[in-house]
Amino acid sequence: MVSPSRTFRAWQFQLAFSMVRLVEEGRRSEMEPIEQYMCYWVSFNNICVTIAHEQGCGPELLTEDGELQLEQVDGFAMPIVRKPKEHDQLDAVSKVLSPQVKESLVLHKCTRFFVNRLPRFQGQELTVDSRGQRLNGVLSIGRTVEAANPVWSPIDHVLYYAYLNGDRTSEGADRLGREILTLLNTIGKNLFHGGKRVDDASDINVVEHALPLLKEVVNSFVSSPGRRMSSTSRPANRV
Repeated sequence: MVSPSRTFRAWQFQLAFSMVRLVEEGRRSEMEPIEQYMCYWVSFNNICVTIAHEQGCGPELLTEDGELQLEQVDGFAMPIVRKPKEHDQLDAVSKVLSPQVKESLVLHKCTRFFVNRLPRFQGQELTVDSRGQRLNGVLSIGRTVEAANPVWSPIDHVLYYAYLNGDRTSEGADRLGREILTLLNTIGKNLFHGGKRVDDASDINVVEHALPLLKEVVNSFVSSPGRRMSSTSRPANRV
């Protein structure tokens, strides 16, 4: 697998780089974990969109029989655009994430926290859904309507413990790594869209355990803020 650092240059992740620098070069000791997480989550989204676009997963104009499809928006004719799916963007990042980073994420002590964690909804810990599926990880707050039928981001506990016990296949690392990326993204969305909802949207323990994992992902693509982007790594200015 090609290393991300050999495929992408620093200037392609300028927003991600800026958000990391905001945390690392700012007064990190005065930033709450939630504030740090949101900075890194913005970085993560910038990385996801950029990599997916490089892999051909970007917005597309819809056409039919060669004709551009239009819709009326407040009296104006606008082209209809198909946006890339979040699932595809996460897949794109997972494909270029190095085996070393995936293994590090799986073996990280914070991952075990989510494997063994029961999601909470309206003050209630959820163990299974209405179909008897075992729950762990975190709920998707914006998509969970009732306790019996939650939408959640799980980590396969059977695969996880098999991996810890020595069954360390590349397929296992790929799947677990992908699940961790999804979980980290869900936590960011919960914080951003949770509003006045509680439980998984505002659990500081969740954020504190997710932050080291998210940092590891982002830092695998964005060089240390101590290494300034050189002029040779930036695109030429255009007028």
